[in-house]
Amino acid sequence: MKWFKNRRWSVLLPQAALGAALVFASVPVFAGEPDMVLIPAGEFLMGSEGPESRPDEKPVHRVSLDAFYIDRYEVTGKDFEAYLDANPKQHPTITGWWGRQVRPDMADRPVIGLTWKRCQNFCRWKDKRLPTEAEWERAAAGTEGRRYPWGDQPPDPLRANFGRCCFIMKGDVLQGVGDLEGGRTPEGVYGLAGNIAEWVYDWYDKNYYSMSPTHNPTGPETGTHHTIRGGAWNSLAGYLRSSARYGYDDAKDFYGIGCRCARSAGSSSTSTPQAD
Repeated sequence: MKWFKNRRWSVLLPQAALGAALVFASVPVFAGEPDMVLIPAGEFLMGSEGPESRPDEKPVHRVSLDAFYIDRYEVTGKDFEAYLDANPKQHPTITGWWGRQVRPDMADRPVIGLTWKRCQNFCRWKDKRLPTEAEWERAAAGTEGRRYPWGDQPPDPLRANFGRCCFIMKGDVLQGVGDLEGGRTPEGVYGLAGNIAEWVYDWYDKNYYSMSPTHNPTGPETGTHHTIRGGAWNSLAGYLRSSARYGYDDAKDFYGIGCRCARSAGSSSTSTPQAD
């Protein structure tokens, strides 16, 4: 047995598990899809037991994931405009539009006001899917347990768009999806903290970590709300932590929620990975 420590917590693991937890020493970018980043298969420690952690982030537990890709950026206004063009029965979101055309100033900002189902449908249209909660945290925290997606340094305006009460200002409060280089993960994923929060695949359960499968967890089978990650433009800094999680009414098109998509690296790229 040996203590495995990272920046958010320390936990006692068998030596074999320690070696597995460090399997992601170097993470390559997926060269064939420049707008996605490859996260290789392996294990990491999910959750937090630090002084800021909430009960739903405990216990810290070992998770094994199959390889997957995750979007480098959140879904933008121009991305969703292309979806509307291909799906005439779909409608624009709550702000940022001239009819069915995205306003030019919102083209490269994240699209907001998407329900969970609309995010899921968009990702399917792109031949992708929503990331699971475990995949999202793996992308944000890395294997070293980054407190925030960029590292341990507290949020500031060079790393994240947050704490801006209280009005969306027709979208002007948002920043472009690749504007904050300081908020990028070492692997090259932008905007996982602040600007907009992001829907993930899983139903939300505050006690799920105590019963989570080890391999490819996908959340409870049923629930009342789906899970949101990452914090938004009006969030306090605590919501930007890589391990912070919360549920929200799936049917509401809130001004601070959008999404990014993922894709399995195996042959069934759009299928949600199967838990063991």
